[in-house]
Amino acid sequence: MSNLGRFRLIVPAANAKPSPSIGQTLGPLGINMMAFCKEFNARTAKIRPDVPVQVTIVPNADRTFKFSLRTPSSTWFLLRAARCPMGSEQAGKEVIGNGICRSLIGSARAMGIRVTPELLPAFSKRDYTPVENLEQMRKDLRQKRKAARRANAKA
Repeated sequence: MSNLGRFRLIVPAANAKPSPSIGQTLGPLGINMMAFCKEFNARTAKIRPDVPVQVTIVPNADRTFKFSLRTPSSTWFLLRAARCPMGSEQAGKEVIGNGICRSLIGSARAMGIRVTPELLPAFSKRDYTPVENLEQMRKDLRQKRKAARRANAKA
């Protein structure tokens, strides 16, 4: 089996359809589009739909294929976090993120998060908290606050 090269696509997660955008890449290689779409959708089923996943397809001469998935580009994550539909047209001259940074800092302060240019030693332990524990910590805090409100209401 000889490889015919590597081809890159960006496909929405769990939403691949045999459309012209995929067909123009897979058609000349002789890859069955339905087989690719089914396998891709099965492998990306746990990813949030419509997240742009980078796919590298390696077709073989016997019309079989392998593909690997990569995470979305960092620009997609940055634009999503900043709630911007697209970046600035003039990157060095026009800034779209300054107001967003101030907004995020204001939101952080309203939540009781202190924004500092460097990491203070008192807050370094939070970086070692596993992400899986955050939901349980959130539930515990809500229960403590609810109990405190009930105690204040009775007093």
